[in-house]
Amino acid sequence: MKTIANRLLFALFLLFGCFTAVAQQTIPVGIIVVRDINSDDPYLLSHSAVVSSDVYYNGNILIAAGTTVNMEIHYQKRHGLGVPATVSAKPVSTTDIYGQVWPLVGDERTITGQNRRNAAIGCGVFFGIVTFPVGLLFLCIKGKRAEFAAGTQMIANLYIN
Repeated sequence: MKTIANRLLFALFLLFGCFTAVAQQTIPVGIIVVRDINSDDPYLLSHSAVVSSDVYYNGNILIAAGTTVNMEIHYQKRHGLGVPATVSAKPVSTTDIYGQVWPLVGDERTITGQNRRNAAIGCGVFFGIVTFPVGLLFLCIKGKRAEFAAGTQMIANLYIN
């Protein structure tokens, strides 16, 4: 009898738990990239962005302008046959004026360099036929690098319960 009552209480708990929502307030946070982030740099810095303006919560400053934003940065280098490089950056977290770390939710922004595939293949085939061994070196043409220029702006959201 106790097991049936326990199972019923557990089922009701799950049912009510699924339908109750925690009220969250969303605060947009402006972000500015302060250092160039490019695909050729082997030491990509995750601290290359800052908060662009003060973030307020209940009339008080929560995050000051100029606070460092931790970014998650992924890159793929450029390759032969004109394949371009890509760099993607996503805001992860920042700290408030009291030193508490706040997670940020934002879209991952990806920048791709210029594709030079047609030039590499066209020159490689044409000059490969005309000047056989040397002309095939044109297939080694790489695509352009990708770069987040300093001053690039992004927006992330800060969720407060």
